[in-house]
Amino acid sequence: MSDSAEIAIVGAGITGLATAHALTRDGHRGVAVFDRSWPGSGDSGRSFSMVRRHYSNAVTARLAMAGSQTIADWENEVGVADAGYVRCGYLLTVPERLEAACRDNVARLQRIGLDTHFLEPDEIGSVEPELSIEGVAGAAYEPDGGFADAQKMCLGWFAAASSRGLRHELGCAVRALRVKDGRVTGVETDRGFTPAGTVVLATGAWTNDLLRPIGAEQPIELRRLQVVIGRREPGAPLPSAVCSDGVSNVVVRPDRGRRFCAVAYAGEDPLDRADDCDHAASAGYAEVVRKAVAGRYPRLGEFAVERGWAGPYDITPDWNPIMGPCPGVDGLYLAVGWSGHGFKLSPAVGEVVAAEVVGRMPPVDVSELRPGRFAAGRLLRLAYGPGARA
Repeated sequence: MSDSAEIAIVGAGITGLATAHALTRDGHRGVAVFDRSWPGSGDSGRSFSMVRRHYSNAVTARLAMAGSQTIADWENEVGVADAGYVRCGYLLTVPERLEAACRDNVARLQRIGLDTHFLEPDEIGSVEPELSIEGVAGAAYEPDGGFADAQKMCLGWFAAASSRGLRHELGCAVRALRVKDGRVTGVETDRGFTPAGTVVLATGAWTNDLLRPIGAEQPIELRRLQVVIGRREPGAPLPSAVCSDGVSNVVVRPDRGRRFCAVAYAGEDPLDRADDCDHAASAGYAEVVRKAVAGRYPRLGEFAVERGWAGPYDITPDWNPIMGPCPGVDGLYLAVGWSGHGFKLSPAVGEVVAAEVVGRMPPVDVSELRPGRFAAGRLLRLAYGPGARA
């Protein structure tokens, strides 16, 4: 393979394909996307696919707000396929020790234009009647929260970008980045070398596999996260809203039909490499989820386990993403380290990356997310402490 690319995107997941869509929509040619498998086959295809905007920092919240708007208005924003968006509301329930932080976050988010407010415990039942409020001091509520379908989004972006000239090298693994005199010159693949003027890394948990050999490793930790899909019998109650429970650390969202999705954070499960991740749910994990769900949703504890899966989280020290030029390697742009937030941010991230790699002003200022912030000690605030709520 020797055909050059003006912009080579490594990774055909939600970040890479959102970027490819934005570039090709704006008339840029010479855009190529590389993936060792097919669109959405990595972490994106295992996403919990929650739509929410509640974040501790305005930069991440603004990305989530813009991204969620695209998800909700996919027909007009993308025009191909369907994002599968379901508006059901989002709740972040908190214990007394986090109540002040939650109220403060709600006020901060209201000031930047988000439709959100704080619910007292006796108001939560109007949004989620199945939720026990034991130990709950209140909740942040977003009426426009909900869920969507990451795989549909990947395929929609892929189809739209392909119709505008995207070159796609699927089933083609990028084995290395070629760097000369401090500048990236292209990608080494299973099919040979492809020269490129700019390379965008949208490789999620696989990022350091490519950065480590060129001395540009990022502070990304990998952890395995599991998800269970439960199914309830006809007539049995189901969850009404997406809820991230800051008391018990169970996260539940509705799904289509009689199903719902649940995660129970039950300790760390570190990984050395993304390819070490066992994608099947661990033995006994379904019972951990069942116990956690029953504790917060007393009438939902009995359910059939339809399936479960696991995938690697790529976590930065401040649980916020890395976006920007790679220090020490000209022409290499990083859009990685999603720390569990990538799904709802991805449409806006694609717009930002597409703008920055061609020298335009991005629609959201992401200067706070630059790779150099860690070495400079400029970590972002975490209102609820380290964790995916960020």
